[in-house]
Amino acid sequence: MQELHAALLALQDIDDEIAGAQARFDAFAPRLSVLEKPVAAVERELALTSTRLAEMRTEHSRLQVNAQQKEERLQTYHERLEKARTAREESALRAELDLVRGALEADRTDLRHLGDQTTRTDLKVDDLTRQLEKAKEAIEEERATLLEERAAVETELALLQQKRENHAVRLDQQSRRLYERVRGQRSRRVVAPMTDEGACGNCFNILPLQEQTEVRRGATLHRCEGCGVILYAT
Repeated sequence: MQELHAALLALQDIDDEIAGAQARFDAFAPRLSVLEKPVAAVERELALTSTRLAEMRTEHSRLQVNAQQKEERLQTYHERLEKARTAREESALRAELDLVRGALEADRTDLRHLGDQTTRTDLKVDDLTRQLEKAKEAIEEERATLLEERAAVETELALLQQKRENHAVRLDQQSRRLYERVRGQRSRRVVAPMTDEGACGNCFNILPLQEQTEVRRGATLHRCEGCGVILYAT
């Protein structure tokens, strides 16, 4: 039983190492987030501006098509006006011409304004692209260092996990299941010594005399009724 207690303690030590390495690995995420924040801000603005530019170009193409259609209608009305036979027909055609001409002029005005906006937005996209490149260059060295350090911790984690499995596989299934159940998802203490005074070394509750005797005998794995850890006699 002493060997089993020693094996459980060793597994607990490995799990503590894993928890520490995992905490160090997790700490890289906020550090990278803070470092990359300026880059992310420019990327978001660039994406929004690029989307607006694409929408403007689509709208510009639509207005061009509309203007072209109105020009064709104007040409048709001019041809029909030359062939008008009555004053009434001529008057009606001229009224249609005025309407189409006004709509065409409105489209051309919109095209000019939209063209100016598109040009300014296009220039802004170019400027943001340059800003993004500079922002990435400014953090490139520090980011590369952080990623290298994170990769080293990730490798350490993988080795520790392999070490844990190699150790845990030597335990009998019942003891291993008990260990995993006690540890749970909170990385809590699993194994603790009973003090000379007969108290749990984890929660320090005094055990009844009979339980103290059972722990000292070490015939079975005994858990503290207060905190649930597996106790062993020093």
